[in-house]
Amino acid sequence: MDRIRSAIVEGLILHPRVQQQSIASTEREKLAAAVPKLMPFRPQPLHEVVALLDWDHRLPSRKLTLHVHLFYDGAAFRRFQATLEGRLAEISQRNLYPEFDLPDLTELPADESYAIDLTLEWEAEVTRLVSPWRREVDSRIGHGAVDSVRRSKEFAEIRAATTVRAPHLGDLEAVGWIPPCESGQPGWAVDVWWLTSFDGRIGRGWSFLVEPRGCNLLVHREFTLRAS
Repeated sequence: MDRIRSAIVEGLILHPRVQQQSIASTEREKLAAAVPKLMPFRPQPLHEVVALLDWDHRLPSRKLTLHVHLFYDGAAFRRFQATLEGRLAEISQRNLYPEFDLPDLTELPADESYAIDLTLEWEAEVTRLVSPWRREVDSRIGHGAVDSVRRSKEFAEIRAATTVRAPHLGDLEAVGWIPPCESGQPGWAVDVWWLTSFDGRIGRGWSFLVEPRGCNLLVHREFTLRAS
């Protein structure tokens, strides 16, 4: 966490639209204090951490997004730097204030990436893992998590109470990784879903968070999703 704090306080990169609104010019300590504790996924030292403060495509901005990128080796960091330089060059070419059609700083390559939605009072509203690999669970780990849920009394009770469920909704499925900053749990978890309904637009079901090493069921909760 000290590396992340240092990246914010000492090396924060501001989107030009944030700079032009004089946001975060002297309040980086407050910003660093607002960031939830982030636990890196890999059990190895970090090579580099980069923090970028992005705009919301509004003038004046109503909210901001802090992107925190973690790198475990120099090659990944160099790829990020090259992509960031290209993005900033594109922004510079199109930066005719107050033009709204200006690129932001999303979807930059990194080993691990988080997006933190912030108010202008430096309160963190939502923290999300946004790395593409968040939906990639090793089959062995996924099968273990599913088996753990299937054996649990919590799932047995939910299944018994679900009187109507279409067969096409499928079985339990390990759908991704959930970091502690999202779940409130002490460590990383595998998210196992069981859909109970889906009408083509809106789906409902249950999410079971499973600790990957011991396959312990940590918590379960209902969810609703809307198809994009």
